[in-house]
Amino acid sequence: MNKTVYSNWSTSKWLYKIEEVFCTTQISNHLSITLTEFLGFLKANMVYFLSSFTEIIGDSAKKAKIALSQLILTANKIYGNLKNITKTNVPIERYSYIRKIYIEMLSIIDSLLNDCERLNEKLLRELPLTKYSSFVGKDLFKKDLAILKSKIHSSCINHDLSKLVLGTLRNVIEKKEIKRGELKYAMLILQELLNLENLETEKIENILIQYDFNSPKFFNYCAKNCLLQATENISLHTQMEVLISLEERLNIIPQKRFLKLTMEDESIRRQLKNFYKEKKESLKERMELRRNEILDSKLWQDNEKALINLSVPQMGLIIRLFMEQGIIPREDVGKTFSYYAKHFRTPHASFISAESLQKKSTDVEFATAKKMKSQLIGMVNWLNEHYNTSNYKDS
Repeated sequence: MNKTVYSNWSTSKWLYKIEEVFCTTQISNHLSITLTEFLGFLKANMVYFLSSFTEIIGDSAKKAKIALSQLILTANKIYGNLKNITKTNVPIERYSYIRKIYIEMLSIIDSLLNDCERLNEKLLRELPLTKYSSFVGKDLFKKDLAILKSKIHSSCINHDLSKLVLGTLRNVIEKKEIKRGELKYAMLILQELLNLENLETEKIENILIQYDFNSPKFFNYCAKNCLLQATENISLHTQMEVLISLEERLNIIPQKRFLKLTMEDESIRRQLKNFYKEKKESLKERMELRRNEILDSKLWQDNEKALINLSVPQMGLIIRLFMEQGIIPREDVGKTFSYYAKHFRTPHASFISAESLQKKSTDVEFATAKKMKSQLIGMVNWLNEHYNTSNYKDS
C-alpha cells in the first residue's frame, strides 16, 4: 500500500487500524512483533496520521470534537487492554517490552492531542483527559501538592486561605473524569504557588486573582475579609477608604487572559468588583442617612428658641428701643442682632435673619410703631395696676 493511499485515510480508519492492533484480546507469541511492525509503520506515516486530525479542526468544530472524542476513547481502550495484559501469564521480559510499545503509542496520542490543543484550546480544554494522561498527571500532581502542603504548614498564611486552596486543588484530581483544561489550570496554579520564595497571604491572594481562581469559597473568603477590614472602623468614611483601597489593589493585579478555574462562572475579578460596588453604594446610603440625622439634630437644636409674641419688625424695634435706653449695649450692634435672631423666634418665623432683624429695627413702619406704642402703654398700665405707680414722681 503506497503513501498516497495513507494520506487519504480518515480519522476513523486510522483509529480502527490502531485498535485492531493494540486492543486485541488474543495475546499470541507474535504480539510483540505485530506491535513493533505497526509502530514502525505508524512512525513512517506519522505526518498523515497527525494531519488527518489537525486538518479537521480547521474545517468543523463539531466534526473535530467527534474525531477527538473517538481518539480519546481509543486511547482509553489501549490503556485498558494494557492493564488486562498484566493479568495474563505473559513472561515478565516480554511484558516489559509490550508495555513499552503500549506506552509509546499512548504517548503519541497524547502528543497529538497537545498539538490539536495548540490549534483550538477552547475545544480541547473541555474534553476529558485520556485515562493514561489522567494516571500520570494525577501522580505528578499529588507529589507537588504534598510539597505545597508542607510549605504552607510551615508558613504563617491565613488558615482559611490555605484550607480552601488545598481543598479546591485536591477536589480537581479526585474527580473520576478530569477535563484537560481542569488539570492544566490546577497544575499552573500549583506551580505558581510552589515558585513563590516565601508563602505569604497577600502573595497567594494575588496569584489566585491574577489566574482567576473563581471558586465560590475564594469569593466568600475575599468578601469576609473585606467586611472584617471595614467593620474594624466605626467611621463610615474610613470604611469607604477600605473599599476604595481594595478596589485599587484589584485593579493593579495583572490579569491572565482566557484562564479560569470554572469556565462557566463569572471571573473572580468581576465578582469582587460588583461586591465592592454594592458595599460602596450601601455605605453611601448610610453616610447620607447619617448626614441627614446630623442635620436634623442641628435643626432641632436650632428650633429650641424662645418664643416672643411679636412680629419680626416689632421685635427689631423693641431691641432698638432697649439699645437706645441703654438696656442693651450698643458696642457691637451686628453681634447683638445675631444673638437675638439665633435664640428667639416669633409665632410666624422660626428662623430669623439677623440682617433683616437689624434692618427692620430702623426702617420702622407707622403701623409697627403704633402697635409697639400700644404694647408699651399696656406695660405701663400693668405696672400702675399691680404696683401702684400711677402717682409716683421721681425726685
